[in-house]
Amino acid sequence: MSLSYPKRIFLTALVMLISLLMIMAALWLPEVDREIEVMDSLFVIDITDSMNVEDARFGKQTINRLEWAKEYTRQSILSMPCGSHAGLAIFSEARSLILMTPVEVCTNYHDLMQMLSQFHPTMAWARSSEVSKALYTSIRQAKEITPQPTVVFLTDGHEAPPVHEKLFPKFTDTPGEVPGVIVGIGGSDLVPIPKTNEFGEIEGYWEINEVMHKDVYASSRGDAAELNNNRPRTEHLSSQKKSHMETVARRIGFEFISSPKSPQHLIKEMQKISDSRQQPVKYDLFVWLATIALILLVLVFLPYNLFANQHD
Repeated sequence: MSLSYPKRIFLTALVMLISLLMIMAALWLPEVDREIEVMDSLFVIDITDSMNVEDARFGKQTINRLEWAKEYTRQSILSMPCGSHAGLAIFSEARSLILMTPVEVCTNYHDLMQMLSQFHPTMAWARSSEVSKALYTSIRQAKEITPQPTVVFLTDGHEAPPVHEKLFPKFTDTPGEVPGVIVGIGGSDLVPIPKTNEFGEIEGYWEINEVMHKDVYASSRGDAAELNNNRPRTEHLSSQKKSHMETVARRIGFEFISSPKSPQHLIKEMQKISDSRQQPVKYDLFVWLATIALILLVLVFLPYNLFANQHD
């Protein structure tokens, strides 16, 4: 189908007029009210020594586990709808420490990213890594926050000193009372753990005789001592402890995901278990209106023959 020249001029003028109206609406139309489903979260990041191991794949890159955790947290927060809340915490020794209580993710995005960028191994207050106990403290801390957030615990699951398979630290709360997801980080091969100095600089690797290879509590238990004594002496090496994290997750009623490829994987898990709520928000139509105006303007400047040929 072809149009006469006067009709083409009229159609061009009409499209440009619509584009102009779209641009004016994008600039001056006030924000509209709408309700969206939001959720609250508390991201707890492991900053212990084993997180310095470089075996975490992010796209085509291999980076250390801590950098992977920070980047994954950044992308997850970016994927959450405005109105959602996110807080940040770190884990070292046997407990979690909240550094920023949950705040609205869009208004406070740059503050969250500024805080996240400061997470560093030098912030650790001890060189042990008792993952199970740190998970328990993060649950107790989440219960003190209103509205109660979903705990997202990012770790490689490396317990140091090691925990006997049958002698887990006692969990006194109700499993599943606080929803949460454990995000496993790291590869499946055992690799040396970097040792850092007080400035966070790597100055070697942990040696076999510098770490504990047995659960000290199991040594005094006759029923567990034999299995404890037969443990391989590999605690100076580290890999993602999937089996251990799955066991801990079942004990406390958390979900477990291993090395997720995208933040949407975590968001879907959170949506299934979180107490989401309807949140009224101000919605700006600028992006939609400006995009439509841009597409219309591009169509105006495309060669007319491109359309005429397709219909002839």
